[in-house]
Amino acid sequence: MKKALSVAMAATMAVSLAACGGSDSSSATASGSNGTASNVGSDKTLVIAVEANFEEKWNPLMAESAYDQMVVEQIFTAPQRVDANNEMADWAGSIETTENEDGTVTYTIKCKEGMTFTDGEPVTIDDYLYSLYVLSDPSYTGPAALITEDIQGIKEYYYDDPEYSTKVAAMEEEAAAKYAPDVISKEDFIAYLVESDLNGWWTGDPAGDTGAGTTWSEYIEAEGFGEQLAAIDATDADAMLNLLAEVEYTNYADGYDPYSYYLGKMEDEYVAGNLEDGVDVPEISGIKRVDDYTATVTYNSLNIYGDRAINAYYVPEHYYGELVKGDVASILANNEPMGSGNYIWGGFADNIVTLTANNDYFEGQPKTGTVKFQYVPDADLMASLAKGDIDICCPAGNQERLDELEANPDLAYQLVDNAGYGYMGMNCNNQPQGVRQGIFCLMNRGPAVKGYFGDLAKVIERPMTTTLGEYPQDATEYYGYNKDEALKYFESAGYTQQNGKLVDAQGKQLVVNVYVGGSGTQDHPACAMLNQAATDMAELGGELQIQDVNFNVLQSAMNDGTADAWCLAWGAVNSCDKSTQFKTGGGQNKYNVSDAELDALLDEIVKTVDFDARKELVSQMLDRAMELAIELPLYQRENLWAYNAVNVNMDTVPEATASWDHTDCLWQIEMN
Repeated sequence: MKKALSVAMAATMAVSLAACGGSDSSSATASGSNGTASNVGSDKTLVIAVEANFEEKWNPLMAESAYDQMVVEQIFTAPQRVDANNEMADWAGSIETTENEDGTVTYTIKCKEGMTFTDGEPVTIDDYLYSLYVLSDPSYTGPAALITEDIQGIKEYYYDDPEYSTKVAAMEEEAAAKYAPDVISKEDFIAYLVESDLNGWWTGDPAGDTGAGTTWSEYIEAEGFGEQLAAIDATDADAMLNLLAEVEYTNYADGYDPYSYYLGKMEDEYVAGNLEDGVDVPEISGIKRVDDYTATVTYNSLNIYGDRAINAYYVPEHYYGELVKGDVASILANNEPMGSGNYIWGGFADNIVTLTANNDYFEGQPKTGTVKFQYVPDADLMASLAKGDIDICCPAGNQERLDELEANPDLAYQLVDNAGYGYMGMNCNNQPQGVRQGIFCLMNRGPAVKGYFGDLAKVIERPMTTTLGEYPQDATEYYGYNKDEALKYFESAGYTQQNGKLVDAQGKQLVVNVYVGGSGTQDHPACAMLNQAATDMAELGGELQIQDVNFNVLQSAMNDGTADAWCLAWGAVNSCDKSTQFKTGGGQNKYNVSDAELDALLDEIVKTVDFDARKELVSQMLDRAMELAIELPLYQRENLWAYNAVNVNMDTVPEATASWDHTDCLWQIEMN
């Protein structure tokens, strides 16, 4: 039953990480709105292992990590989905594109008739429109905000003002005049640091941890403010925050962005004020309901990936609650998902998600009654698979594991190019460009990637998966491993070597933290690279603090700005549009990058139909991203999907591609 194949695909881009699972002897009764299941596999359980902790965001409008998304995708449906050839294909409906004579583009969305949610209520186009409006709401805080899309009327709706453009421009001028880096006063800067809780870093607990392994008092002393610390009550939260603001202003002002903070605050107050006196713009003009199963969405200009951006889940308003413009918090807080997909939410406990079959699923009754997604550390995956404790997993691929799979007649596997890539990201708010560039020069990627993956991964030179046709295959190394060059970049950021330490003008040592999800055991492809970089950094007189943590801790540090740098991987990437990651205000712009040149290139890419012209723009965009030192690409790997062929009927497992695997047709997977 061996199944070994290697598939190279040219694709296009989304978001996630690859993950997988295993088998369990327990059973459960699958039920939909029609009651107890009758299919032959209703008493069977499939266990799929995931290699990192869940972030536990099960709301379809909030799920962000790959593993959370993998679960949510089983519970909800959308009009279309990406198929095995990385093309949009009709699923629970359809989306048709019409280019209009005036340059606008209209998408016609059809909802498949006859579908029901798992509580028996019918699915209609209103459930699709509900999603779009939540994603467009000014109070939406998730990763998939539609405000960056060029949909007609979306900004008027967001700001609740038909004349928003002149007022937003005035706010930008006001913020620049007072809070731009070259004009802001020390008094205003420190006021910003206090008001923003050090841009969200301050925990409010004077005796707490900074998130980098030190207490706040230890941090203040290490930054050269021991005398000032001794002069205050270190148990007084306000006193500590004020002193920390002085520390950060003195030592790390370049790592903060008061302009964006105050501009965002002005815009929030502007929107809140507009809504307080009643809703002036109740609808998005470019979104039209046609009938119970049809809607249209019109863009101001051509967007080659617009159909992907608006391919939203059907989310039931009757379950998630009435949409009140400007207040969607209660909708987003509902973490007990209910949709119309092939499986039904059964709960989360002990790092295990349990799903039961939806026997009313429109494609057919699932062949297996219960599916469990279970966190299993990568080091334990192969043993658990061989014992039959898990049925499917995606272990980090290397030759040793391939040999192990080949030697065991009870196991099967597939090799397929991963529609994603590994990277190290940098928080532009925390470190200036010169420091970011210097850090990149200390990363010796080749030996680390080779040592971890063997021949199943390669170093790449631009932050994009090579499975996309737009990836610049002729790209050369941008930052080579070179300590001398690293020092030059650090010096460009104002650091000099004095008495064996790399210090700034105030004599403060350069310290950078980096988070990696090695679960405290160094089990990560970036660990060898980071350890070498820490040694090199120390030789230059700085300090690279490696935080080897669980995935959920890393995710939290990245989201709240604690992390200066982090090592992660993108997956399920099917488009070259990186607006959500690199564009100002993008939903997944954890780098806090805001660059006009980069924004302009991203805008142009999504409007360029000609492939060769788009590929050139993508190349320029990726070069600009490298110059800004936002994201250092580490590797492109092959996914190793491994199966216990004794438990799983391999005839029902699809041939995997870079954009399609068993998780895309889970309802068809049978157990032996």
